[in-house]
Amino acid sequence: MAKTTTINVRIDEEVKRDVEFLLDKLGMNTSTVVNMLFKQMLMDEALPFKPTYRRRHQTTAERLMGYHGEYMAEEWDTGAPIGREVF
Repeated sequence: MAKTTTINVRIDEEVKRDVEFLLDKLGMNTSTVVNMLFKQMLMDEALPFKPTYRRRHQTTAERLMGYHGEYMAEEWDTGAPIGREVF
């Protein structure tokens, strides 16, 4: 049997709990999954997934908050017919 070593990793408590719950349902533990991940990385010489960043969908109010810090809706008459957007 190969000699083993320990890795200490900091992770969000809630994430750890949820992952351990899922792995238990799959009949696995964290050490098994980390070993699988590392072995796959060695075989592929790459990550076994593509890291991506997806912005979550924001409402108009949330976008405006980012620009102005505070958003207050105002009602005003554009004079435009109902159903037509005015920019």
